[in-house]
Amino acid sequence: MSYRRRAGGGKRDTAEGPIVAALRQIGVECWHIGGTGNPDVLTRFRGRYLPLEIKTGKGQRTANQADIPWPVVRTIDEAIREVTK
Repeated sequence: MSYRRRAGGGKRDTAEGPIVAALRQIGVECWHIGGTGNPDVLTRFRGRYLPLEIKTGKGQRTANQADIPWPVVRTIDEAIREVTK
């Protein structure tokens, strides 16, 4: 987990709250993490950890996220699909 200052002045994406809430409803553990180039959320479901980058419909990856190996999700359905694979 990073304790560095968040990119974007410390603001969280507006899609993040509803997505995290929906994941928690189905039993996914979620931790908010931050720092330039790091994923937004680390999830754990059925013993599997998965970092997620959460973007709004038009949100773009930053230059620091150009080659990230974790999924980028934009909707609740996409997030659930990724976590429950």
